[in-house]
Amino acid sequence: MTQMASVQEELLPTAEDVRFYREHGWYRSRKILTDEEIDAAFAETERFYAGHRDGDPPVELKEFLDWKPEYGFDRLRMNDYIAFQDHLLRDLCLKPIIGAVAARLAGTRQIRLFNTSMAYKPPQLDTAKAKVGWHNDRAYWQTCTSDEMLTAWIPLHDCDETMGPLTMIDGSNRWADDPETAGLRRGKTFITDDFEALEVKIRATGLPVELVPVTLHKGEVSFHHCLTFHGSGVNRSDMARRNLIVHLQDEANEYRHATGEDGEPIVYNNDYIVRRLEDGRPDYSDPDVCPVIWEE
Repeated sequence: MTQMASVQEELLPTAEDVRFYREHGWYRSRKILTDEEIDAAFAETERFYAGHRDGDPPVELKEFLDWKPEYGFDRLRMNDYIAFQDHLLRDLCLKPIIGAVAARLAGTRQIRLFNTSMAYKPPQLDTAKAKVGWHNDRAYWQTCTSDEMLTAWIPLHDCDETMGPLTMIDGSNRWADDPETAGLRRGKTFITDDFEALEVKIRATGLPVELVPVTLHKGEVSFHHCLTFHGSGVNRSDMARRNLIVHLQDEANEYRHATGEDGEPIVYNNDYIVRRLEDGRPDYSDPDVCPVIWEE
């Protein structure tokens, strides 16, 4: 599954870009994917929603991560592990250029896949089910040892501010790790019944909160650090917002045991499907689930 290829240096982040990413917690790439690649992926989402599948999710998923028509159209559609379900979309998610950009930002010689998702935000739908609450990805990755994991967000069209784009809380990756902030970081608030109240709660901490909508042209990709808080509001345009999400791990990342506030072990879905290490831990370098997509 490993894809190794040369990439154009001019498409990669510069030293100044890396400094920006470290300070702000996010990065907007150059045009690193072609119009043809994006258009083919857009058309493939239509096939998927019409019922096409190349495979099934490798694990049973909760309803909000495995959208089906019977769940209704008045919500954000999320389909996790999309790389297992559609070959064309998998190929786009595993493009070496995505891994190469991520490696430069994360300061690692190797980038492996962690997971993939596909999202569809309906137009003109102002409900909690169509928004993404403020959260950081690290909250869902507590079984990971690395604080350098990151996520690539790939729009399948131009994505301007009217479309409810991914919005960053600028610099939140650098918030001090005090007890109050640590509590926010552990919050699994991707799904929320009150998007606005969640923002009020964050602002009440006195932390600096500057919201930056990341607008993108077709072929550009945004990357954000696993500690960066982000979310998205209403799509006020006249067309659905479609995107792929590629969660990425650096070379150093491994599984670690973690427990929730209730004392119960935390389990990420990958833990059910990856091979085991000699000591019994899940192997986050399993090439069938977490292939290398870039290596220096």
